[in-house]
Amino acid sequence: MSNHYLNSPGLSNANQNLVLAAWARSLDIEAHALHRANDDASAIQRFEIAAEHDLTDWDPNTATFIQLFNISLLYAPTWFLDAARNIDDDVLALESTMLQLGYEAGARSLGEEVLYYAEDIPYYEDAQLNVTSHSKDIRRLEAACPPDDIVAKPLDALDHYFTISAFGEHSEPIAGAGYDVFSDTVGQLAVLVAAAQRTKGYGTFMLARVAEECMFDGLIPQWVTPVGDEIGEKMANDVGFILSGYRTSVTFA
Repeated sequence: MSNHYLNSPGLSNANQNLVLAAWARSLDIEAHALHRANDDASAIQRFEIAAEHDLTDWDPNTATFIQLFNISLLYAPTWFLDAARNIDDDVLALESTMLQLGYEAGARSLGEEVLYYAEDIPYYEDAQLNVTSHSKDIRRLEAACPPDDIVAKPLDALDHYFTISAFGEHSEPIAGAGYDVFSDTVGQLAVLVAAAQRTKGYGTFMLARVAEECMFDGLIPQWVTPVGDEIGEKMANDVGFILSGYRTSVTFA
């Protein structure tokens, strides 16, 4: 997780600022401070945000460390901020470090993740596919997936979602995708492919399609995948997403 890889020249400075502004709004901090620090690539600057109950998108019983472009953000209880203050970003980003700092509070890992953003999405032809936005189709798709795939938020609970299937009277859903609007500017994407339809390129197709829908709505697409998830990372690279950061989170007992 070297900071060397976090600066993303492929993502325009204007869109970097929009992404940073979205994070700033969600954390109720000043966006201009993030912008200024991001423009100075000579020294990574960490911003500390004390965990609060009145931030809609954040759980005060967690600690989250984010490396994004040329800055880093640490949202955590005050005691965790104090304990982490003198630890280098590359070390703090490790799951083991976060768990060690929160050991006495019963820390449990929520994982290490890669953050991607996109500006330009390749066009994928879908003339031979039926696109729907019905909850019943999402339920049918989820029934065709392993239970572990449905642990996260259901697709039909997202702000926008759709499924694809072949044309036909009783065609089963092949895949689905959707996104939540984060802080007015970013679309947080999700993709789900029926177990029997995997390794056929539908995941990449759906990621491109939902990212395109997201941009049509004036949002910057965000794709988050676990560190080491080769499939998720390959999908991102194939579609044209740009590696922009990392996120490590723990929750406390």
